[in-house]
Amino acid sequence: MTTPKLNLAFDIGHSSIGWAVLQSAAKQGLNPSLLGCGVVLFPADECLNSQRALFRRQRRHIAATRNRIKRLKALLGHLGVISEAQLNQHPSPHSAPWLFAARIFASGGKQTLSWPELWAVLRWYAHNRGYDGNAAWARDEAESTDDTEKVEKAKGMMAEYGKNTMAETVCAYLGLDPHGKKSASAKYFKGTNVAFPRDVVVAEVRRLLEVHRGKLSKLDDAFIA
Repeated sequence: MTTPKLNLAFDIGHSSIGWAVLQSAAKQGLNPSLLGCGVVLFPADECLNSQRALFRRQRRHIAATRNRIKRLKALLGHLGVISEAQLNQHPSPHSAPWLFAARIFASGGKQTLSWPELWAVLRWYAHNRGYDGNAAWARDEAESTDDTEKVEKAKGMMAEYGKNTMAETVCAYLGLDPHGKKSASAKYFKGTNVAFPRDVVVAEVRRLLEVHRGKLSKLDDAFIA
């Protein structure tokens, strides 16, 4: 007795595998017989592609952040407004740069920072530039939905505390007075898992720089641009 010839067919997706078992036709020219078929589904959080996409996105984020800081260093070094040692000081001598920014906003622009202090603040913003819904960074629907939820949480937090800047919202959440001496809190802001809108952060940085225009050496319209 001749054993029938069986063929296995697979359709591999990023979170599923479709399968079929086919029996070859007894005579040439006839279609094979379908003996069975089905699909195996993998939860999105467990499939390898989901993890690879997450790691790939994290690598892009780290690389982009490093490039932003590198360009800022090059600009400040070219202008000669801060020493190389200060530019490369690590860890930062300022443990709460967001507090500096909030202090400027709370004073209505009456207070100003030194170049080393402003550099610490700009470096903080380079790490936290906000989310703009860039499709190239959010091809995966789940990732895009997750980021949108983070933005909505940030907007809700700003409304709750009556603030219109990221720096002041961080201060309010941590219960710190921008003009006070205390810079530490028992709360952990990063644990809130929020992402501020990019346009809010851009306007915030521009406003901060405009306060210092003409008050710090070489901080002019060209620098802000």
